[in-house]
Amino acid sequence: MTVDGERVPFERVLAHHLDEITKLRATSRLTWRSMASLLARAGARRGDGGPISADQLRAGYARLARREEAGASPAPRSSP
Repeated sequence: MTVDGERVPFERVLAHHLDEITKLRATSRLTWRSMASLLARAGARRGDGGPISADQLRAGYARLARREEAGASPAPRSSP
């Protein structure tokens, strides 16, 4: 994923925003597909230049949430 011209691992960005995504999912009617669409409109892309899919977003979120529930840090949260 590219953030401000710098390549950053997608899961690091996702982990940095895990709490916000959890709150957004709990308080809105946004689906994974609509969230992926919003990311695409904001210019977020995979490392290969393709769009981030709803499945990639959902699976990455689920993986990080499981780690957090198990008591492990999902990933470094210092910067996206």
